[in-house]
Amino acid sequence: MVTRRQLLRRGGTAALGISGAVALAACGETQVVTKEVPVEKIVVQEVEVEKIVTQQVEKVVTQEVEKVVEREVPVEKVVEVQKVVEVPVEKVVEVEKVVTKEVQKVVEKVVQVERAPERITAVIRLANDHSSGPRGAAMLWALDRLQAELPHIAIKFEPQNHLYMESFAIHIAAGTQPELGLLDGGFFNGWVHRGGFARIDGALSKHPDWDPTKWYAPPDEMTVGQFDDDRAARPAPHTTGYGGVAQFGMPYQGNINGKIFNFTLLEEKGIPMPVEGSFHLEREAWDLYMQASDPETGTWGLRMASNAWIVWGSWARALQNSGNHMYRAPDQLHWDIFNDGGDRGFAYAVNSVLEGVAPPFDQLQQIAGEFGDPFSAGKMATYWTGGGVGSTITRVKDRFSWGLGPIEEGDRGPAPHHFTNQGQYCTVTAEKNGIVEECTEALLYFAGPAVQGRIAVDRGSLPMLKTVIESEEFKAGPPANHGYYKTWMDKTDHHHWQNGHPNWWEWYESFRAADPPFIGDMSIEEGMQHIIATSDRVLENTKAEYDEWKAWIDALPPSS
Repeated sequence: MVTRRQLLRRGGTAALGISGAVALAACGETQVVTKEVPVEKIVVQEVEVEKIVTQQVEKVVTQEVEKVVEREVPVEKVVEVQKVVEVPVEKVVEVEKVVTKEVQKVVEKVVQVERAPERITAVIRLANDHSSGPRGAAMLWALDRLQAELPHIAIKFEPQNHLYMESFAIHIAAGTQPELGLLDGGFFNGWVHRGGFARIDGALSKHPDWDPTKWYAPPDEMTVGQFDDDRAARPAPHTTGYGGVAQFGMPYQGNINGKIFNFTLLEEKGIPMPVEGSFHLEREAWDLYMQASDPETGTWGLRMASNAWIVWGSWARALQNSGNHMYRAPDQLHWDIFNDGGDRGFAYAVNSVLEGVAPPFDQLQQIAGEFGDPFSAGKMATYWTGGGVGSTITRVKDRFSWGLGPIEEGDRGPAPHHFTNQGQYCTVTAEKNGIVEECTEALLYFAGPAVQGRIAVDRGSLPMLKTVIESEEFKAGPPANHGYYKTWMDKTDHHHWQNGHPNWWEWYESFRAADPPFIGDMSIEEGMQHIIATSDRVLENTKAEYDEWKAWIDALPPSS
């Protein structure tokens, strides 16, 4: 277990004061000469004065910023002394002396006072797998900054491995989960109705930084019950922000699929860069992939994956006649995306491998070589991006020119993007320990401008705060045309994982490994039927639990 902040901070209260006085004394044969000086009484307070001729009186007011009042008192009738003895005095010393006139002069100066350390009011355990690479860099930076900005909160960071989801589920079942965890919407919806998470909308409403419209908000990830049926009646609600529903976490990092291009490779092959509005999948895009592919020189048009969200889910929706069919039908019982022409998008995805415009899956590592992926190796004209380009920046360096560009289109326009978000969630442990408000404060900090701005710097994922996406720093390269992300994120026809299902992960696992048709073990039609059958079987077997989950959501009290 790694603690990314000091749990105790020692410090003392800085005490400020001015002491000291000057007393005059005659000793031995010292002769004192006076001129018409009637003797009265002088009170010398704790003032730093070297000589009696001019006294400088300072008054110090200790606040956040201190004002020092200096009083300058000249003496019109001089006391001549042949010997002056400086005597430091800690207390007020009374000495007889005449003061005939007093002149005050106010001098302001700033005195820095060290604050006493704030008392730690909450120790919060935070678990996630962002411990290396660009994402790890952003997380470690965020933990350091939170320690400085919110010293009353101590974060105990618990880095996780690739089995993070499995281990977190075990902890929830045992009731030993940390207060905060970086998770996904599918996991969240599998446990929210079983008492795994704590609502934060009440605490959010009290916080001055809370404005639900400031973030992109893909549905059913931080909140519940938003997007499981009426997708044809309204656009995807991610641009409108949060609010009006029970909320259990805050956004942290986003992902949206798009296209990056190797400009150098296109130029070498004499292929013009595609133009927005003229990059139809079945025409200009396919021609580009064919021209860029040359097995003899080891170059390829694009990279394909059997995972739907990376490419073929967007292609299927782009070629639909209506665009209203998502992965799961509104009745929560049927696979839906292949309907209304969506099957054509899946067929193009499979054929990209079978016809040689995308490399076979078993050759990807060989093509990537030492560079980690085929695109970074300079062997691919286009590549999908999920929003995290930090590793690609490191791998490509300045070996070739590259950047973002248009995505494939259908008859209705550009393909809908798959937009998702991983958030930091507040678990029921925070509720048990009485620190939901402190956890909410930490979540808002992770979702705020400082940390989201740092995510934009490291570029391991997409920030979810709109002001960061709009900033000139975010739009600047590398890679070139980085501002395309804002264009994609602002569209209203996105498709999502439809996380609003209590058995989402089981359903997803049933169809995400669609490898058989891509590797030639099934025909395209057989592959689609296999996906439909496995998906529908899970949906049918879990429908009763879905109905219970939906009833639980419908019974939730409204947001505070």
